[in-house]
Amino acid sequence: MENWRKEEKDFFDLHVHSHYSRDCKSNPKSIIKEAERRGLSGLAITDHNTTDFHYKVRIETDLLIIPGIEVSTNKGHIIGLGIKNTIPKRLSIEETIETILEFGGEAIVPHPFDITRKGIGKRIFKLEKIFVETQNGSCWLQYFNNRAKNFARRKNFPETGGSDSHRIQDVGMAYTVCPKGIESIDDLLESIRKRKTKGEGAHLSLPEKFIRAFQIHL
Repeated sequence: MENWRKEEKDFFDLHVHSHYSRDCKSNPKSIIKEAERRGLSGLAITDHNTTDFHYKVRIETDLLIIPGIEVSTNKGHIIGLGIKNTIPKRLSIEETIETILEFGGEAIVPHPFDITRKGIGKRIFKLEKIFVETQNGSCWLQYFNNRAKNFARRKNFPETGGSDSHRIQDVGMAYTVCPKGIESIDDLLESIRKRKTKGEGAHLSLPEKFIRAFQIHL
């Protein structure tokens, strides 16, 4: 993965947690260092129900840092990409997406079909104006990601990918592949909107999921 930049593509991990998430201990400087080591073009910090990272952290880096938040709705998780605003928990999925769009961001449905986590499941079938996370590094079965890919492509929804990392070593495990030349957040969002991106990468095995759960909840 350290050789990504040899390709004519840009790579963004659009689902990363820091120690501002209650279930994560990852230090911001270590996150950036690992993303640089992996050869990422940038990453989105999408902590649970807070955007504190984007107000409190200042790190010199050439990476594009995209603001975001992973919101706990009353029926699962929705990511607000490109915003620094906080959004109340336990709103409906539709209200959460509407609020994200009103703030000028885009709504990603993460790990929608992972029945072991807080994906929104079949509720996604009724949604519009969303991006679909088609590769999530924390899904322990690739089946869940493949189902998201098939759904997004069948319905022509824009695709993203992200590690959903809660440990430093997982940063960049899954990612969004974009055309080369992304220089701003607007460039990135427009590339996704135009369906020029896809989610790729790996995912944790079931044993790794158990190990991670033990490590992040110590």
